[in-house]
Amino acid sequence: MPDENVGEGGYIIMKFKDLINYLDEQFPKSLSVSWDNDGVEVCVDYNLEIGRTLIALDVTFEAIDYAITHGYNCILSHHPMIYDPIKKLDLSNSTSKKAVMLARHNICAASFHTRLDAVSGGVNECFINALGIAGSVELLYEDNIPIGRLVTLGEEVSLPDFAGGIKNNRAYGNKKVKKIGVVAGSGMDFAETAAKMGADTFLTGEGKYHSILDAYESYNINIITAGHFETEVVVLPFIKEKILEQFPDAKVDCFTGENWQA
Repeated sequence: MPDENVGEGGYIIMKFKDLINYLDEQFPKSLSVSWDNDGVEVCVDYNLEIGRTLIALDVTFEAIDYAITHGYNCILSHHPMIYDPIKKLDLSNSTSKKAVMLARHNICAASFHTRLDAVSGGVNECFINALGIAGSVELLYEDNIPIGRLVTLGEEVSLPDFAGGIKNNRAYGNKKVKKIGVVAGSGMDFAETAAKMGADTFLTGEGKYHSILDAYESYNINIITAGHFETEVVVLPFIKEKILEQFPDAKVDCFTGENWQA
Protein backbone atom coordinates (compact mmCIF):
# COMPACT_ATOMS: atom_id res chain seq x y z
CA MET A 1 0.00 0.00 0.00
CA PRO A 2 1.25 3.54 -0.73
CA ASP A 3 2.41 5.67 2.16
CA GLU A 4 -0.42 8.09 2.96
CA ASN A 5 2.13 10.79 3.85
CA VAL A 6 3.76 10.76 0.42
CA GLY A 7 2.55 13.27 -2.17
CA GLU A 8 2.23 12.85 -5.92
CA GLY A 9 5.80 14.02 -6.49
CA GLY A 10 7.19 11.43 -4.12
CA TYR A 11 7.94 13.87 -1.29
CA ILE A 12 6.61 13.73 2.24
CA ILE A 13 3.57 15.85 3.04
CA MET A 14 3.63 17.52 6.45
CA LYS A 15 0.94 19.56 8.11
CA PHE A 16 1.56 23.28 8.52
CA LYS A 17 1.16 23.05 12.30
CA ASP A 18 3.78 20.28 12.48
CA LEU A 19 6.25 22.32 10.44
CA ILE A 20 5.68 25.46 12.52
CA ASN A 21 5.84 23.64 15.85
CA TYR A 22 9.13 22.08 14.83
CA LEU A 23 10.65 25.37 13.61
CA ASP A 24 9.47 27.13 16.78
CA GLU A 25 11.52 24.57 18.69
CA GLN A 26 14.57 25.13 16.48
CA PHE A 27 14.19 28.93 16.43
CA PRO A 28 12.52 29.78 19.77
CA LYS A 29 10.26 32.83 19.94
CA SER A 30 12.05 33.74 23.19
CA LEU A 31 14.99 34.82 21.00
CA SER A 32 12.89 37.41 19.16
CA VAL A 33 13.34 41.00 20.34
CA SER A 34 10.34 42.78 21.82
CA TRP A 35 9.49 44.90 18.76
CA ASP A 36 9.56 41.98 16.32
CA ASN A 37 6.46 40.51 14.69
CA ASP A 38 7.69 37.22 13.32
CA GLY A 39 5.91 33.88 13.40
CA VAL A 40 2.79 32.73 11.57
CA GLU A 41 1.45 35.51 9.35
CA VAL A 42 -1.06 33.82 7.07
CA CYS A 43 -2.70 30.52 8.00
CA VAL A 44 -5.47 29.15 5.85
CA ASP A 45 -5.57 25.97 7.93
CA TYR A 46 -3.12 24.65 10.53
CA ASN A 47 -3.94 21.16 9.26
CA LEU A 48 -3.06 22.09 5.68
CA GLU A 49 -0.83 19.41 4.16
CA ILE A 50 2.31 21.09 2.89
CA GLY A 51 3.53 19.61 -0.35
CA ARG A 52 6.10 22.21 -1.37
CA THR A 53 7.79 24.84 0.80
CA LEU A 54 9.45 27.96 -0.58
CA ILE A 55 12.06 29.76 1.54
CA ALA A 56 12.69 33.44 0.81
CA LEU A 57 14.25 36.44 2.49
CA ASP A 58 11.05 38.42 1.93
CA VAL A 59 7.48 37.58 0.95
CA THR A 60 7.50 39.70 -2.19
CA PHE A 61 4.91 39.69 -4.97
CA GLU A 62 7.57 37.97 -7.05
CA ALA A 63 7.93 35.21 -4.45
CA ILE A 64 4.15 34.78 -4.19
CA ASP A 65 3.75 34.61 -7.98
CA TYR A 66 6.52 32.01 -8.10
CA ALA A 67 4.83 29.96 -5.38
CA ILE A 68 1.47 30.09 -7.14
CA THR A 69 2.96 29.18 -10.54
CA HIS A 70 5.06 26.29 -9.24
CA GLY A 71 2.66 24.78 -6.72
CA TYR A 72 4.14 25.78 -3.35
CA ASN A 73 1.57 26.08 -0.56
CA CYS A 74 3.92 27.36 2.16
CA ILE A 75 6.31 30.32 2.17
CA LEU A 76 8.82 30.76 4.98
CA SER A 77 10.71 34.04 5.16
CA HIS A 78 13.33 35.75 7.28
CA HIS A 79 11.71 39.19 7.23
CA PRO A 80 8.11 39.46 8.43
CA MET A 81 5.61 40.35 5.76
CA ILE A 82 3.46 42.07 8.40
CA TYR A 83 5.46 44.43 10.60
CA ASP A 84 2.54 46.56 11.76
CA PRO A 85 -0.99 45.30 12.47
CA ILE A 86 -3.34 45.30 9.48
CA LYS A 87 -6.46 47.20 10.53
CA LYS A 88 -8.33 46.61 7.29
CA LEU A 89 -7.91 44.60 4.10
CA ASP A 90 -7.36 47.53 1.79
CA LEU A 91 -6.00 46.05 -1.43
CA SER A 92 -4.33 49.33 -2.36
CA ASN A 93 -1.97 48.47 0.49
CA SER A 94 0.73 46.00 -0.58
CA THR A 95 0.75 44.04 2.68
CA SER A 96 -3.01 43.51 2.64
CA LYS A 97 -2.89 42.56 -1.02
CA LYS A 98 -0.18 39.95 -0.34
CA ALA A 99 -2.17 38.46 2.55
CA VAL A 100 -5.26 38.14 0.37
CA MET A 101 -3.26 36.61 -2.50
CA LEU A 102 -1.80 34.00 -0.16
CA ALA A 103 -5.15 33.11 1.39
CA ARG A 104 -6.90 33.02 -1.98
CA HIS A 105 -4.36 30.50 -3.28
CA ASN A 106 -4.35 28.40 -0.10
CA ILE A 107 -0.76 29.32 0.82
CA CYS A 108 0.40 29.60 4.43
CA ALA A 109 3.24 31.94 5.40
CA ALA A 110 5.46 32.41 8.43
CA SER A 111 8.66 34.31 9.23
CA PHE A 112 11.62 33.85 11.55
CA HIS A 113 13.32 37.18 12.01
CA THR A 114 15.44 38.30 14.97
CA ARG A 115 15.26 34.83 16.50
CA LEU A 116 17.05 33.58 13.38
CA ASP A 117 19.70 36.27 13.88
CA ALA A 118 20.17 35.15 17.47
CA VAL A 119 20.00 31.35 17.22
CA SER A 120 23.19 29.32 17.02
CA GLY A 121 24.09 28.64 13.39
CA GLY A 122 21.66 31.30 12.13
CA VAL A 123 22.05 34.43 10.03
CA ASN A 124 25.24 35.77 11.58
CA GLU A 125 27.12 32.49 11.58
CA CYS A 126 25.98 31.84 8.01
CA PHE A 127 27.33 35.25 7.00
CA ILE A 128 30.62 34.73 8.84
CA ASN A 129 31.04 31.29 7.26
CA ALA A 130 30.22 32.63 3.79
CA LEU A 131 33.01 35.17 4.15
CA GLY A 132 35.43 32.54 5.32
CA ILE A 133 36.29 34.52 8.45
CA ALA A 134 38.22 32.30 10.83
CA GLY A 135 38.59 33.10 14.52
CA SER A 136 37.10 32.65 17.95
CA VAL A 137 33.43 33.65 18.20
CA GLU A 138 31.63 35.32 21.11
CA LEU A 139 28.02 36.45 21.43
CA LEU A 140 27.12 40.11 21.06
CA TYR A 141 24.13 40.75 23.31
CA GLU A 142 21.36 43.33 23.24
CA ASP A 143 18.63 43.09 25.89
CA ASN A 144 19.99 39.64 26.85
CA ILE A 145 19.44 38.35 23.31
CA PRO A 146 22.55 37.37 21.29
CA ILE A 147 21.60 39.47 18.28
CA GLY A 148 25.14 39.51 16.85
CA ARG A 149 28.56 37.93 17.05
CA LEU A 150 32.11 39.02 17.92
CA VAL A 151 34.88 37.37 15.92
CA THR A 152 38.51 37.65 17.03
CA LEU A 153 41.00 36.96 14.27
CA GLY A 154 44.20 35.04 14.84
CA GLU A 155 46.22 38.11 13.89
CA GLU A 156 45.37 41.69 13.07
CA VAL A 157 45.16 42.83 9.45
CA SER A 158 44.72 46.14 7.70
CA LEU A 159 41.20 47.36 7.00
CA PRO A 160 41.70 47.33 3.18
CA ASP A 161 42.99 43.75 3.31
CA PHE A 162 40.08 42.58 5.46
CA ALA A 163 37.38 44.50 3.59
CA GLY A 164 38.81 43.41 0.24
CA GLY A 165 37.50 39.91 0.83
CA ILE A 166 33.92 41.11 1.28
CA LYS A 167 31.78 41.52 -1.81
CA ASN A 168 29.94 44.86 -2.23
CA ASN A 169 31.74 46.32 0.79
CA ARG A 170 32.00 49.97 1.79
CA ALA A 171 34.59 50.48 4.50
CA TYR A 172 35.12 53.49 6.77
CA GLY A 173 38.03 53.97 9.16
CA ASN A 174 41.75 53.35 9.40
CA LYS A 175 42.26 51.04 12.38
CA LYS A 176 43.82 47.61 12.21
CA VAL A 177 41.25 44.80 12.25
CA LYS A 178 41.41 42.18 14.99
CA LYS A 179 38.04 41.96 16.76
CA ILE A 180 34.93 42.33 14.60
CA GLY A 181 31.34 42.88 15.66
CA VAL A 182 29.01 41.23 13.15
CA VAL A 183 25.29 41.98 12.84
CA ALA A 184 23.88 41.08 9.43
CA GLY A 185 21.12 43.18 7.89
CA SER A 186 20.38 46.63 9.30
CA GLY A 187 22.54 46.53 12.41
CA MET A 188 24.02 49.99 12.94
CA ASP A 189 22.17 50.33 16.27
CA PHE A 190 24.54 47.70 17.67
CA ALA A 191 27.83 49.40 16.78
CA GLU A 192 28.05 50.97 20.23
CA THR A 193 27.50 47.60 21.94
CA ALA A 194 30.22 46.04 19.78
CA ALA A 195 32.64 48.87 20.62
CA LYS A 196 31.97 48.52 24.34
CA MET A 197 32.77 44.82 24.04
CA GLY A 198 36.16 45.63 22.56
CA ALA A 199 35.51 45.48 18.81
CA ASP A 200 37.75 47.61 16.59
CA THR A 201 35.56 46.94 13.55
CA PHE A 202 31.81 46.65 13.01
CA LEU A 203 30.45 44.70 10.04
CA THR A 204 26.79 44.99 9.06
CA GLY A 205 24.54 45.12 6.03
CA GLU A 206 23.55 48.75 5.81
CA GLY A 207 23.37 52.04 7.67
CA LYS A 208 22.47 55.63 7.00
CA TYR A 209 25.39 57.88 6.17
CA HIS A 210 25.11 59.94 9.33
CA SER A 211 24.69 56.92 11.59
CA ILE A 212 27.85 55.42 10.11
CA LEU A 213 29.78 58.65 10.53
CA ASP A 214 28.51 59.09 14.09
CA ALA A 215 29.49 55.54 15.06
CA TYR A 216 32.93 55.91 13.52
CA GLU A 217 33.62 59.20 15.30
CA SER A 218 31.91 58.39 18.61
CA TYR A 219 33.27 54.90 19.20
CA ASN A 220 36.58 55.04 17.27
CA ILE A 221 35.60 51.91 15.34
CA ASN A 222 35.87 50.86 11.69
CA ILE A 223 32.53 50.42 9.92
CA ILE A 224 31.97 48.05 7.01
CA THR A 225 28.65 47.67 5.20
CA ALA A 226 28.06 44.85 2.72
CA GLY A 227 24.38 45.07 1.74
CA HIS A 228 21.26 44.14 3.68
CA PHE A 229 20.13 41.45 1.25
CA GLU A 230 23.64 40.12 0.67
CA THR A 231 24.44 39.66 4.36
CA GLU A 232 21.21 37.78 5.12
CA VAL A 233 20.28 35.74 2.04
CA VAL A 234 23.01 33.26 3.04
CA VAL A 235 20.69 31.93 5.80
CA LEU A 236 18.15 30.40 3.40
CA PRO A 237 20.01 27.08 2.96
CA PHE A 238 20.30 26.85 6.76
CA ILE A 239 16.50 26.97 7.10
CA LYS A 240 16.16 24.34 4.37
CA GLU A 241 18.70 22.13 6.13
CA LYS A 242 16.80 22.37 9.41
CA ILE A 243 13.52 21.37 7.76
CA LEU A 244 15.11 18.39 6.03
CA GLU A 245 16.59 17.18 9.31
CA GLN A 246 13.04 16.55 10.55
CA PHE A 247 11.29 15.95 7.21
CA PRO A 248 14.05 14.44 5.04
CA ASP A 249 11.87 13.79 2.00
CA ALA A 250 10.09 17.13 1.98
CA LYS A 251 10.21 19.34 -1.11
CA VAL A 252 11.95 22.55 -0.02
CA ASP A 253 13.48 25.19 -2.28
CA CYS A 254 15.20 28.55 -1.73
CA PHE A 255 14.06 31.62 -3.68
CA THR A 256 16.20 34.72 -4.19
CA GLY A 257 14.32 36.20 -7.12
CA GLU A 258 15.42 37.47 -10.49
CA ASN A 259 15.52 41.09 -9.36
CA TRP A 260 18.23 40.54 -6.74
CA GLN A 261 21.86 39.65 -7.09
CA ALA A 262 23.60 38.20 -4.02
